[in-house]
Amino acid sequence: MMRKLSLFILLAVGAFSISSAAKEIEKPEVNPSSTPQKVLFVGNSFSYFNGGLHNHVSNLIRAAGKWQRGQNRYRMKTLSGGKLYEHVAGMPYLADQPKGKAWDMVVIQGHSNESVTKKRYKKFVQGAKVLTKVIRQHGAEPVLFMTWPYKHHKEMTDALHSSYVSLGNHLDALVAPVGLAFDHVNHKHPEIDLYHADVKGFTEQGDVIYKEDLKHPSLAGTYLAACVFYATFYQESPQGLAYDADLPKEVANALQAAAWQTYQQFYGVSQ
Repeated sequence: MMRKLSLFILLAVGAFSISSAAKEIEKPEVNPSSTPQKVLFVGNSFSYFNGGLHNHVSNLIRAAGKWQRGQNRYRMKTLSGGKLYEHVAGMPYLADQPKGKAWDMVVIQGHSNESVTKKRYKKFVQGAKVLTKVIRQHGAEPVLFMTWPYKHHKEMTDALHSSYVSLGNHLDALVAPVGLAFDHVNHKHPEIDLYHADVKGFTEQGDVIYKEDLKHPSLAGTYLAACVFYATFYQESPQGLAYDADLPKEVANALQAAAWQTYQQFYGVSQ
């Protein structure tokens, strides 16, 4: 049952605002209980970097021997810098699939800071409400993609966590805790860089100048996100799967383990 959203106090931090819960962060009320065969990912560059998140998830499924040709179908629709409300107009067309190809789940991924920024939060919630309604009208289950903190703004983690769980509970929607997996790796495996530096410009000498805020995922970051979605979709660990996205084996193993530990902790699954 939908219930009133928690009240967030929006505080300015650096170049953006983050939300701070006035009480302890809620627990997710919707737990994974089904395994989708047909999934649509809707988002922005956080999803399409490194060849597309959907491809990495499907490769993990293949490595597990669970991919069924003609039955499984993973696709992605992204908009550079896209916010949730910017996907509203196109969702009816994306969700309306011919018989036999209807989506089981639609993952919606918003802008990296719209869930924790005062001027964007209202539209973030409104966009999520409309999208989840349309998705359900077409017989699919909506999934909220909890995004991750910027590399040098790890204080975003609690705000993202609180915002997505509260919204997921309000909309009776599943939340994939990707942002918490990033936080786990950032603390437990700081040697693994989950971020990709974006080009800001060039010096007169032709040297590259990179943006200070690192937010886009490296290949390791995308692989970690894929492992979280595998765990969420199948309710089982990705540990031991042969697909490693050409990462060093020890890195892939660490990311697989981090994804599963995050899943267990987030959903209260016994160790």
